[in-house]
Amino acid sequence: PQCSRIYSRSAHAVLTVPRPRPTSLQVQTSPRPSMPREIITVQVGQCGNQIGHEFWKQLCLEHAIMPDGTIQEFGRAPIGDRKDVFFYQADDDHYVPRSVMIDLEPRVIDGILKSEQRNLFNPENVLLSKTGGGAGNIWASGYRQGAEREEELFDILDREADNSDSLEGFVLAHSIS
Repeated sequence: PQCSRIYSRSAHAVLTVPRPRPTSLQVQTSPRPSMPREIITVQVGQCGNQIGHEFWKQLCLEHAIMPDGTIQEFGRAPIGDRKDVFFYQADDDHYVPRSVMIDLEPRVIDGILKSEQRNLFNPENVLLSKTGGGAGNIWASGYRQGAEREEELFDILDREADNSDSLEGFVLAHSIS
């Protein structure tokens, strides 16, 4: 006989039950298990990096991740916790945010990398201006500096996307002023 599989989210169990034959008015759908879908956060500029820093602090609290990326003992229970959406687990059992930090002026990112969360972020995912002076509110300067670093930015994004099993998308944190 035809069977249906029922997926239980809380128990992570599969139950197979007989399924009645559909009538012409019923629509057949197949249940799908929910898969972790990774999200990469892109933080751009002063505002985007300040918002992103607070975002990561809150996510670490919610998932019992310490500021150095290690997990607290009570956060080790795997049931229902989806750390892998916003974090990946490094080889040394640290959780690292799927985050890319970009800024033409290094002050805010330097502050993040000197904060309590300095060991949380992947330093390879930080893109700063080579001159360190920023754009100085001059659109043409920012456009030129961005164009010069475009390939490096896409390499970082490609590497993060390639490290994902099932990439859902990107979150962009920035300000338009």
